[in-house]
Amino acid sequence: MLPRMPHDDDAPEPPPAAEPTGKPAGKPAGKPAVKRAATTARGLRAPRVGRPPTLDRERITAAVMAQDLATLTMQSVAGSLGVAPSALYRWVRNRDELLDLASAEMGRRIVPEREPTAADWREWLTDLAYAIRREFTAFPGFAARMLSVGIHREAGHGPVERAATRAFELAGNPHDRARQCWYAFAAAVMGWIAAEQSGFPADPPMDFAALVDILLRGTTPT
Repeated sequence: MLPRMPHDDDAPEPPPAAEPTGKPAGKPAGKPAVKRAATTARGLRAPRVGRPPTLDRERITAAVMAQDLATLTMQSVAGSLGVAPSALYRWVRNRDELLDLASAEMGRRIVPEREPTAADWREWLTDLAYAIRREFTAFPGFAARMLSVGIHREAGHGPVERAATRAFELAGNPHDRARQCWYAFAAAVMGWIAAEQSGFPADPPMDFAALVDILLRGTTPT
């Protein structure tokens, strides 16, 4: 008997084709890449971790108040903060706005925390006078600028004026006179500070307590 010749029907069946993986041919299929979640478990965006802002208003204000008004510039403040002037210009437009920041901060510092009352308006105004002297003395030149220019009044001294006017009203003055009392009080105190800083010759030496006493006597209704 002749040996049986191989036939096409006897060829092995090819293996089933692999399902498409969506990847280029020749690369084995792997687990799909898992992207790192940019959100928290609650679905909120996770906070970015990095360097904090270089500048803020508190730092700028502190830098302004640490300088002498006579040499205060955008460049000098930027230099003291260790930044380029262009970085400072993102926060304030000019030197006047730097002084507005200082004015607002001084207003916050000099107004006594307690409200004046009919029983202690005199002590309240005395505390205010000494606080004005303390803060303006720490920022040389600002008292004289306030007297001559006054463009930074509302930035910090509007709240001071309203509180002081209320104290003079509690002393028995009608509203309009109470405002005039404040004008005289503020001009005298800041003028005194400007005189002290300029080395005004006085013999005997200038006595701030005497000034405050004279002002309060003169603004009390008779």
